[in-house]
Amino acid sequence: MRSAPVIVSSVLVLGVIAATSGSANASAGTTTAWRDGHFVVDPAGVAGRSDIVLGQANTQPSQSMPLGDGQLGAAVWAADGMTIQLNRADTMPYRRSPGWVVIPGLSKLTSAPDFHAVLDLYNGELIESGGGMTATVSVESDQPDVVISVTGADPVTEQTAQVELWQPRTPTAAAVAGTGTLAQTWTDASDPAYPGGTGQTYGSLAAITAAGRDVTASVVNPLTVQVSFRPDADGSYRVVVAAPHWTGGDALATARQLLTAPTATPDMDAATRAWWHRYWQQADPLEINSADGTGQYLENLRTIYLYTAAAERGSGDLAGSQAGTADLFSWLQDTVQWDPAAYWIWNQRMQLAADQGAGVPFLNDPFFGMYRDNLANIRAWTAQQFPGLPGACVPETMRFNGNGYSNGTQAYNGGTHATRNLSCSSLVPPTYNGENVTSGAELTLYAWWQYLYTGDTKFLAGMYPLMADVGQFLLAYAKPGPDRLLHTVANAHETQWEVQDPTTDIAAMQAVFPVIAQAARLLHRDPGLVSQLKAAVLRLPQFPLVNGMIADSYQPTAPLHNTENIGMEPVWPYKLIGPDSQLALRSYSERPNVDVNDWSFDAVDAAQLGLADAVEQNLIALTEKYQLYPSGMAHFIAGPPYVEQSANVALALQTALVQDNDGVVAVAPAWPHDWSVAGSVAIAGRSRVDVQVTDGTPTTVAVEAGTNETIQLDNPWPGQTVRVLDARNHILFTTSAQRFPLTLHSGGAYLIQPVSAQALPFAPVTGRPATTAKTLGPVSIGLPKQ
Repeated sequence: MRSAPVIVSSVLVLGVIAATSGSANASAGTTTAWRDGHFVVDPAGVAGRSDIVLGQANTQPSQSMPLGDGQLGAAVWAADGMTIQLNRADTMPYRRSPGWVVIPGLSKLTSAPDFHAVLDLYNGELIESGGGMTATVSVESDQPDVVISVTGADPVTEQTAQVELWQPRTPTAAAVAGTGTLAQTWTDASDPAYPGGTGQTYGSLAAITAAGRDVTASVVNPLTVQVSFRPDADGSYRVVVAAPHWTGGDALATARQLLTAPTATPDMDAATRAWWHRYWQQADPLEINSADGTGQYLENLRTIYLYTAAAERGSGDLAGSQAGTADLFSWLQDTVQWDPAAYWIWNQRMQLAADQGAGVPFLNDPFFGMYRDNLANIRAWTAQQFPGLPGACVPETMRFNGNGYSNGTQAYNGGTHATRNLSCSSLVPPTYNGENVTSGAELTLYAWWQYLYTGDTKFLAGMYPLMADVGQFLLAYAKPGPDRLLHTVANAHETQWEVQDPTTDIAAMQAVFPVIAQAARLLHRDPGLVSQLKAAVLRLPQFPLVNGMIADSYQPTAPLHNTENIGMEPVWPYKLIGPDSQLALRSYSERPNVDVNDWSFDAVDAAQLGLADAVEQNLIALTEKYQLYPSGMAHFIAGPPYVEQSANVALALQTALVQDNDGVVAVAPAWPHDWSVAGSVAIAGRSRVDVQVTDGTPTTVAVEAGTNETIQLDNPWPGQTVRVLDARNHILFTTSAQRFPLTLHSGGAYLIQPVSAQALPFAPVTGRPATTAKTLGPVSIGLPKQ
């Protein structure tokens, strides 16, 4: 019942001690960060808690620290003074590196007994000190430059800095005055061993110069250029390396254009710091504390994920990560795991959802743009690989230009074709993704979520033709059986091949057909398609069951080719069954693969099912098993760094704290009982839920509205009467309902609290920058001092 507005004298809420960085014992000094209709956060303080601290020099490539501006990435380590591998997402189809930067004169710094370094997440820069010297490294936000600013060098001693490549690369090396360049181009050609190319020219360019005295450049050998210089009289100098998008042209002219400002401007990094400050202001924070330190460690991983997601976000139609790997932070020269030209939707799904829930959905724009702008090519691929079927089968491992070629070759139909992971094809023998036909449905679902989070109708209109084509393809692919239901023979993702009614198909159609219909109605499109989708969703089979749990398919004994928990797909991402379903709970408890793979969704599934203890256990187990690099990134197969594990940490934490399931919002549905937290999670409608939890119990709960809508809110304190206040502390209504409607008005703020709450003092959510490396069992973030 809505009561008349009443003024209350103070904000009566509870909260955690937000400024505490180590202790979970918040009860003695509990505060609230809610004041005057705002959840007050110090982004610098919260981000600083997760800074990566190096107490010893990171001399091994695998100990490198990541930097990036979204297009240009860098892996920085302390070999040969300082070594930096440059990486870009657009050096297709091989993702070749523009080169290594080596600065031998920094050996005095990196070999010093007092060496210390910090990857400063809030400012987006790596700061090293030792032996009376400092070096600050950053990738500029407004142009593709890496800047290394040094102080404390001997002003008399000549310094050098090189850019080098390796065999079998064939760059053109040039040097004029104080600038050196390495430039190379190649063609993305189609041939029998690697079909599907664009025929376009791609390439890499690395250009180097320095700000100091007596700067000269030279060609050392066909693979190396060098600048030589003396520091300024005060012992300072700056090395600047440019690595832009490159398809050929005048390398030296391009270099001069990109290198002039960074060498001449005293504080070129100011714009970069400002970009990162705006980013952290937008990203929703989580500050987590637990007595054993596990909460803080996992908070750090989430914050580091948000940092790396921004640093490798990509540009145009090319995302930075292509298979859950952190390619922009690779140290492996030109070695790239998986097909560097192809994108795996399965390994992007956690990143997309984590970005949305963290309030930074714009990071997903390049990923969605690639599929949207390749629709014509996807249609052509579908028509070729599924003769006679309409619409779009989106390849699970789609090449960046819209076809399903990926890795390896095999002879069929009178020729040699790439097939080891060929996606969306009925013409080849069964393979990992040949008849994996639901990747387009996944993409449709994530695009719909993107629309719900952003409210961007233009984005939805741009994605809708692809979404509609996905629906048309699945409607045509599914065939009526004697039972008059719609059946498919397809892959259960990569786990079973060419089986009857895989769970992935049933779940995808059940979840996505209504989404496509809803998008069509909103955009006033395709009434005929809407009718077909509505009729089809009523004719889908039930999920296949074995021993009371969801099986992979109606052929449960078919051979297994991967270790995916297919039976959990209806829980997440499709959100068809949840904690009220005994089928879902049993399927989780009996899942065949426990804490297997760095991309495991075990913790996300547990959060979706309200299993707080399992969330904590899975997050710790998976982190201790896979997060092997001091950068916070994971090791999976071979050597490159992976971001999919930390993305799942972020997603699981957000899902455990706040869930928005079709407008039904739950607070702390799976938050571990021995953790405290202060932070925010984004929900649909550009809104966010601000939460403080002490030892698993919600204290502060508020909603900041980004649009006009009514949500259903589960009572954060079941069985208690709560009141809802507006930003002026007017009581809007009280209720004891388990679930109640909350009408939001754009720009409004709504505080929910038990009527029995006691008044507490205000304190913002803040923190102190990290000063040491962190450990969790056998793994660490940063490196301890020797």
